[in-house]
Amino acid sequence: MALIYSGLSQWTDESRLDFYLDAVAANDVIPFVRQYGQLITGVKADTIKLPKLSSSITIQDGSSCITNIDGNSDSTISQSTITLSKGVVHDQICVHGLEDYYTAQGLTAGQNYPGLGAFEAGILQSVAGETGKAIGSAMWQGNANFIAKGWTDLIYETNFGTSNLGTSTPTSGGSTGTDAAGVYNICVSLLNAAMADVDLASEVISGQAVIVMSPQEFLLLQQNYTKLYGGNTLVPALDTLNGGTFATIQFPGTRVNVVTQNFLTGTGTIILSRRGNFVTALDLESDFTNIVMGLDQYQEFLWWKFRFKAGVGFRDLSSNSIKYWGPAS
Repeated sequence: MALIYSGLSQWTDESRLDFYLDAVAANDVIPFVRQYGQLITGVKADTIKLPKLSSSITIQDGSSCITNIDGNSDSTISQSTITLSKGVVHDQICVHGLEDYYTAQGLTAGQNYPGLGAFEAGILQSVAGETGKAIGSAMWQGNANFIAKGWTDLIYETNFGTSNLGTSTPTSGGSTGTDAAGVYNICVSLLNAAMADVDLASEVISGQAVIVMSPQEFLLLQQNYTKLYGGNTLVPALDTLNGGTFATIQFPGTRVNVVTQNFLTGTGTIILSRRGNFVTALDLESDFTNIVMGLDQYQEFLWWKFRFKAGVGFRDLSSNSIKYWGPAS
């Protein structure tokens, strides 16, 4: 006797309902700004002005009585401007469409669906992750529909002159680690440039400056260091670097922290800046992570959205507060 399979397709087991999600870069911008910059919340306006004070002092000959009290020692109040933009990410899903595939297994009984069943958590987790990535990327590199100019855009369009120390792609330092574009060597160049400015040097000495780079450059930093010094660990910071944890370190010989930011990846940009200089202004921080969702009026479509408002800028976008390696204006 033979068993005949007529009109049947070979069975495929599709009973696993847990999604394997795409790798998504975490939005690490807000923690960075909170620790090394300035986070301003509760902003409803489209612009916010941040005050800046500068003073110039003139020492004059004091051997005789003063006849004119105006001694040309002036204080100047100026402002930097942060422009905020609104962004929204949204869509809807017809729950009944899930019935046509193996996804039907995850739906609740009946035809009046309260949500996406077993698949809802995975889909919303994926959406939230991608939304956070898009927001973080916009803060650094801009987005035509949200933050038009991110921090790198603002730096590139400013003429930093000799404070832009190089434009070539950062490397591991070549075969011997001595190439100028090696990330370790770039950090040394940035620090040397900062120390040549007597005012910015005071910030470096007191630990009130930070070097920011992508995780890609952070790995090149370790490779450059190894080529220069082999496996020798000169200071605890380099021991951490060799440990591969991508944890914040203090650059050897200084109190300057080296910090990674995911969305600098691919820009070839490494920045030394005073602390408190990077600014993010926004309405409500939780808008970046809280998804609003529900069913439409006919309870047929599940809709979801993120809505947020933010802008980025600097307290002082000048060579007095920033030295960098990367594309020039």
